[in-house]
Amino acid sequence: MKQPWNLLDTAAVVVIVAGATYLLVGPETAPVVGFPEARQTLDPDGRRVVDIDMDVLSAAFARAGLPDPPDLNGADPVPVSVLMEQARTWVVSRDPAALGKLGQVYQALEEHEAALGCFAAAADLEPDQVLWRYDLGVECQAVRLQERAIAALERASRLDPDYPTTWARLGALYLEAGDLDAAAEHYEQYRGRAGDLAVGEVGLGRVALARGETAEAERYFRAATERSPGDFLAHRFLARALALNGDHEGARREQDTAERLPQYSGWLTFDPRLQAAHRIADTQRYLTNQMRLAAGIRDYESFARIAEALLERRPGDFGTLRNLATVYRQLRRFGDADAAIDRALALKPDSAAAHRVRAEIAFSREDLVAAHRALDDASAIDPVSAKVLELRGRTYFLQGHEMQAIASVRKSIDLDPGSTKTRELLAIMLQQSGQFQEAIAIATDLIQRNPDDRRARALLQSIKASRDAP
Repeated sequence: MKQPWNLLDTAAVVVIVAGATYLLVGPETAPVVGFPEARQTLDPDGRRVVDIDMDVLSAAFARAGLPDPPDLNGADPVPVSVLMEQARTWVVSRDPAALGKLGQVYQALEEHEAALGCFAAAADLEPDQVLWRYDLGVECQAVRLQERAIAALERASRLDPDYPTTWARLGALYLEAGDLDAAAEHYEQYRGRAGDLAVGEVGLGRVALARGETAEAERYFRAATERSPGDFLAHRFLARALALNGDHEGARREQDTAERLPQYSGWLTFDPRLQAAHRIADTQRYLTNQMRLAAGIRDYESFARIAEALLERRPGDFGTLRNLATVYRQLRRFGDADAAIDRALALKPDSAAAHRVRAEIAFSREDLVAAHRALDDASAIDPVSAKVLELRGRTYFLQGHEMQAIASVRKSIDLDPGSTKTRELLAIMLQQSGQFQEAIAIATDLIQRNPDDRRARALLQSIKASRDAP
């Protein structure tokens, strides 16, 4: 392996990235470095966080020849422990991989300046190691050093042309720079390598929008939603293209779909190398992202396992507790669901959404009296909740109170007229109560709103069959 320098043989190495200078000191023999203890404490929200003497740590990193660390006080203890482990490995071995992994932990913690220093040095020590060159480009992109990001990622694409996300990142960089031909070329390269992900089609659609080619943009965004139906961003861009092309009803449907899908931000969902950095660091963001992915494919077992791991680090996380209660309900682990929602309500007793979750748990185990009690609590806090009224209607219906059920669902639709599922529910209730004409009208309206709605077509056929049955 060719190295421009050997840190064990030189007194100092200066790495310059984007005008910033990073000093890595390499003594002739490995120094004796004592790192301070990273203690754990609880923050005001009940999360476990690091408490460390940063002056002592900075001095230790300086003796180790490492970039000055950012303030780690208040950080999650798990990735900090990984960071300290890689720093110790670097001290003992002077292995560039330890330096690169240290950079990956910084990257996962979004400590971009420290990550840049580590990746720049690792890339110079191992010029043919694509990962450090790629990560250097990723960090430059994160801090909006576009030209340097393009240079690093173009080099990475030559070293490993088969890694798809390099091409997508370059497409995004060229699109932002206004070089639409280069952006389209790189998104096409991504599309040929990326399997089921829709990033290529979304990127090409964005290029078409930038060119003012709205019909072409719509075509790409439709392809994106077909390739990856669970990608909220594909549906959101399709909504924008449809609106520009005058299909406002279609735009509304796509926007509604986008809002119902799991949301994500940044590149973490699409970049296995960035995911690997978060996996190495074992960050809460990585766990949260994995939890969202599990929700997107309805892998409730994985969702529960990840949520439980998150709660060990932040036991007072109301949102995770509420979501975990819902997932336990899906898994029919009703005792665990009750325990989780009890913990959530202990944190926020005035949350109508949490009381509704408690009602859903009771409904699922067919304890309809308890479901009504929880819905009463939710209604006392939020008397105009469409979701509470919809669940109230379902509860009444199971009890045989058809008129009360239908009235409650009608009120839910009045409050949330865009809810397709609630309209379907009303049609089913009307069908079962023998009110076929109105049920047919609702199903027909759903088909007119969305001609591709197979559920509505099947519902219409079912209602007509019930009406025509002897």
